[in-house]
Amino acid sequence: MIKKIVISHYNNLAAIVENNKIQEIITVSNLYQVNDIYIGTVEKIFSSINAAFIKLNKSGKSGFIHINDVKPLKKGKHIKNIEEILSINQIILVQITKEPTVYKGPRLTANIHLHGKYLVLMPFCNTICISHKIYDYNERTYLHSLAILLKPGKMGLLIKSSAQGIQEHIILNDLDHLKKQWNFIEKAIINHSSPLLLYKDEDLIKKIIRDFYDNNVTKIVIDSKEGLNRLNYYLYKWNCISTSTDQNTSLQLYNQQKCILDQFHIKHAINNALKPKVKLPYGGHIIIESNEALTVIDVNSGSFNKSGNSKEAILKTNFYAAIEIAYQLKIRNINGVIIIDFIDMSSQGDQLQLLEHFNKLLKLDSAKPQIVQLSELGLVELTRRRRGKSLRELFMNDRNFRINSTDRKFIKFIDNNTKDSRKYYDKLNTYKNIQYLFFNKKFKKHLVLKKKYFKPGKIFINQYFDYIDKINPIQLLHPKANYIIPLQLYCKLVGNRLKVI
Repeated sequence: MIKKIVISHYNNLAAIVENNKIQEIITVSNLYQVNDIYIGTVEKIFSSINAAFIKLNKSGKSGFIHINDVKPLKKGKHIKNIEEILSINQIILVQITKEPTVYKGPRLTANIHLHGKYLVLMPFCNTICISHKIYDYNERTYLHSLAILLKPGKMGLLIKSSAQGIQEHIILNDLDHLKKQWNFIEKAIINHSSPLLLYKDEDLIKKIIRDFYDNNVTKIVIDSKEGLNRLNYYLYKWNCISTSTDQNTSLQLYNQQKCILDQFHIKHAINNALKPKVKLPYGGHIIIESNEALTVIDVNSGSFNKSGNSKEAILKTNFYAAIEIAYQLKIRNINGVIIIDFIDMSSQGDQLQLLEHFNKLLKLDSAKPQIVQLSELGLVELTRRRRGKSLRELFMNDRNFRINSTDRKFIKFIDNNTKDSRKYYDKLNTYKNIQYLFFNKKFKKHLVLKKKYFKPGKIFINQYFDYIDKINPIQLLHPKANYIIPLQLYCKLVGNRLKVI
């Protein structure tokens, strides 16, 4: 297996490539993302569901925290009501465990985890855990004994699977770095009391080497010399490049004129992953429709004509669909509840054969999808753990204006200093779901708004209207009755009107 990591440092985007096929897209969010640590303020408490909303900053969405996620504050007591732990305007240290969706804020926990390359430090959890991905009994015993010696007092340690075969002094250096990081957070808590961001994974290169790099990676390609230097720094810092792996992993600086995202077909893969229809070999296809927490996948045989036997044709179409669905779940990062409507099979043996085949494919996914059941209607139900925003949420939604974010993101993918980007901005039309200042209206088509002129009768002029000139009136008493006017112009006029008053 040939595994590569392609990093576009200028676009803040990376891709995992296996056997010349893109498996995963990695980005860094500017607002909320997993593992961010905040000083928050309790904004609302809902005792009926034993949960609270935490204000994390002045403008963003409030985070949601359940009573099960505030165990460090219980201090060993048996508490069933969240009001016994939290109160309004209370300051609390929280960490994001799930990124926000279009309609929901981020999910929070008070049990802080600081992630390193080989260890996870848990300041409020006095325990030792070994990764389930370490199967060798002798290795697990050795790492558990080492963790007992290294564990700071009243803190917990989680040994990651990447710690296998790593020397003690390297693991100790990783632990020292995490302890310094926690000391910095403790000092920041003392000096600040208002909602504040304390820690953020904003370095894409650091995130990739820490979470995605392993000995199977044969090549890392990056389009920035500065990024290449940072890549070398983190690889040597965590001893990822040694005598055993130095010959297997090569670093390459991409300096060609063509954009790196086009050269490795990353932009093309993202465009295809945003389309609902995916073609299958020999004529079949699947349709993927995603909502906030539910995704429905429909399998269609189409013009499948490889087999003359209809029963065999249906089974093969479902097999090809299972392979493609497992791949689409990874590259699109689809999470939540997933319902798959395979082509109906009358034979129970064929159904079990399909489920066994599909389950083997899902085991390769690090997000741990789990098949729940095959329902009486022939629907396969499964769940996939949410690790971050899906590809659709990253490129199709914008937090503030609901404008098609794909257009904004892919502006960056155009080669620098070209006229195409300017033309693209000029052609950018108003999206059909944009929310305006004075009213909400859904347009059926993409359209460009033109100026509208309206002049009221003389009876209402003195009572209701204030004029910029005789052509453009603005109604100040009932703004919702106005026609569409620019926000900047409206604020300017209101300000001038208040000064006169």
